[in-house]
Amino acid sequence: PVVLVGHSMGGRAALAVAGDPAVRGVVALAPWCPPDEPVAHLAGRRLHLLHDEADRVTAARDSWAFVTRAREAGADATGIPMPAGGHAMLRGARLWHRRATELALETLATTPV
Repeated sequence: PVVLVGHSMGGRAALAVAGDPAVRGVVALAPWCPPDEPVAHLAGRRLHLLHDEADRVTAARDSWAFVTRAREAGADATGIPMPAGGHAMLRGARLWHRRATELALETLATTPV
């Protein structure tokens, strides 16, 4: 089983390829989530989108809207507001790293193979 982790465009890429049968979930850090991004292929996947609402490069509100659409498509999706870091995740980097690691491990431990 695979959990994909990606930041910004890497988060978008991880979400785009998450329909592969080996992928159990995605941890997307400050991802770019355009409003027209497909979500049907995410049914049955666990998604965690982490975003600082002060991010001025990608919009947290787009991540939260993506989470809503993914849930409607059958994904187990959560949006996690981060308290600091902006887009580069430099302030509070340890928290970003710890949360990404915890969520990836949790996803591997709790999703059926």
